[in-house]
Amino acid sequence: MRKTILGFVVLVSLLIVPATATASVSGTVVVDGGSADGETVTVAPLDPGNELVSNATETTVEDGSFSYESVEGAITYFIQLEHEDTTHYALVDDGEQPNIVLNDTIDGELVDENGTPISNATISVTSQHGPEVTQVNATDGSFTIGPVQPDRVYTLEIEANGATYERAVSTGDDAANTTFELPTPTTDRDALTLGGGQPVNHLLRVGPTQNGTGLFVVETVSVENGADRPFAGDVSFEVPSDAEVVTGMVDGERTSANRTNDTVTVETTVGAQENATVDVFYRLEDQAFEKPVGYDVEQLAIQFAEYDLTQVEVSDNLVEADAPMPMVTSTGPLEADDQISVSITESNQSVASDQTDGGSGTGEFPLGLVSLGFVAIIAIGLAAYRYL
Repeated sequence: MRKTILGFVVLVSLLIVPATATASVSGTVVVDGGSADGETVTVAPLDPGNELVSNATETTVEDGSFSYESVEGAITYFIQLEHEDTTHYALVDDGEQPNIVLNDTIDGELVDENGTPISNATISVTSQHGPEVTQVNATDGSFTIGPVQPDRVYTLEIEANGATYERAVSTGDDAANTTFELPTPTTDRDALTLGGGQPVNHLLRVGPTQNGTGLFVVETVSVENGADRPFAGDVSFEVPSDAEVVTGMVDGERTSANRTNDTVTVETTVGAQENATVDVFYRLEDQAFEKPVGYDVEQLAIQFAEYDLTQVEVSDNLVEADAPMPMVTSTGPLEADDQISVSITESNQSVASDQTDGGSGTGEFPLGLVSLGFVAIIAIGLAAYRYL
C-alpha cells in the first residue's frame, strides 16, 4: 500500500483522465489553537487497485471546511493537506466525510548511551500512509513536531552521529516528552556480513560503453548489519587494476567512492539488524578484466547486458547459469583472494551509454548504465532466475 500511495502522489500532476462527477463531498479541518483557512487540500480518487481514477483536484479550506466532487469508479480518496511547514494525509472511503484534526504534538530529546543530548540531528517525519509530513532540526538534542494528527503512527528517520536511526511513535501519551536513545554507530566492518541479496549477495552487471570498445561494470554486494547499533563506515571492493571508478551507491542513493590502489571503499550506513545494497560503478577501457572476488562468498553471479554468452569467455571457476538471460555463476564457494576473469570475444553495436549527469570527468554518474531499459533487463532476468 505504501509504495502505491507514494507512486500516485508522484504522478498527481502528470496523469489526466476524463472524470465523471457524481456528488459533492465536504470535509473539515480543525487546528488546535489555529486555523487552516486558505490552505490547499489535494484530493486524489483511487480505484480498488489503488490506482488513480482521474487527475487529482485542488481545493481550499474556508471557514474550517472544504469540498470536492466524488468521481465515478473511485472507492477511496487520498486527501493531502498542506499546513504551514507540514503535510497531512487522510484516506477515506467513497461518501465518507474527511475530518482532519491537528491537535497533537510529538516532542522529546535525542540522547546518547550516557544520556548526553545529541546535537545537530535532522528528523524526517513520515505518516502511516507513507509520504513525508515534515522535517525538523534538533540543534541541541530537543525537538517538537506539530501540530500532527491524533491516534496516528509516525515514523521518525533520524540522521545523527553520521548514521540513520528509525523510530516509530504513536500520537497520544507516548508522543510527549519522548527520549530516544541513539547508540553510537559502530565502524567495525566485522558487524557486516554478506546476505539478503537475490538471487546472490555478490553480483556484477557488465555492459558495453557508448563507443563499444570498453566495459561498464556495476559491482554489488548485499550486506547485513548484525549489531545492536547502526554501522557507519566503509564497504570495500576489489577492482581491476585498470578500472576507472565512477561512483558509489547505497540503497540506490549516490555516495562517494574512494580508491586506494586496487581497493575501492564506499561510505555506507546500515541500520541495526538491517540490510543494505552497496554498489560501485567503474569503467574499463578494454573488453576484458581480471580481479579478486574480494569476499568469501557461497555464490557469485555475473550478468551481461547486450552480450550473449557465445561472445563471452570466463575463468574456470565460473559457469553458465540456468537463467533466462546471459548470466554466469561461480561453480561453488569462492574465497576473497580467488581470481575471476571475463573477456568479450565478439562485440555487438553498443546501446549502453557512458554519458554523465553533467560535465565531464570520472566522478560523474553514468546515466546509460542505469537507464530504464538496462535496469529492466536486470530486474526481470534476476526475478525469473530466482524462481527457476
